Amino acid sequence: MSSLTTVEQVPTSFGAFKPVGWLMVGLPTQALAESLSKALQAAEWPSAAVLHFAPSDTEVELEAMADKAGAMAGFGYEITLLRRYVKLSKEGYRWLLVKVKSAEHAAEAAAIARSCDATVAVHYRRLTVEELL
Repeated sequence: MSSLTTVEQVPTSFGAFKPVGWLMVGLPTQALAESLSKALQAAEWPSAAVLHFAPSDTEVELEAMADKAGAMAGFGYEITLLRRYVKLSKEGYRWLLVKVKSAEHAAEAAAIARSCDATVAVHYRRLTVEELL
C-alpha cells in the first residue's frame, strides 16, 4: 500500500474530488484499512494500485477542496460525496483509493472491501459516480 502525501495528487473536476478510474473506500479504523490492503494484495492488486491516506493527512485539504469547489461542482454528486468524506474523516475514517480497470473490477474490489468491514465504496467513472457500499 502506497501513501498519498497530498490530496492534490488525485484528479479533480471543477475543483471537486473526482478520481476517475478509482474506487474510494472508507474504513473506520487503521486496522481495517491494513486488513483490506492485505486482502487486495492477496487478490493480486499491485501495491501501487492501492493508495492510503489518513484523516490527519487529508482532512484540512479535503475541507478546503469542498469550500473552494467551483459553482459547477455544486450541481454534481461529487461535491456531496466530498462533504461526506470530510465528515467521516473528522470521525477518524481511513481512506483507500483502489485503481480499477472496469465496473466488474470495481465490484470485485468492493466485495473484498465489504468483507473487511468497509462502510463506503464509491466507484468514480468517467461520466458517473456509483456507490457500491
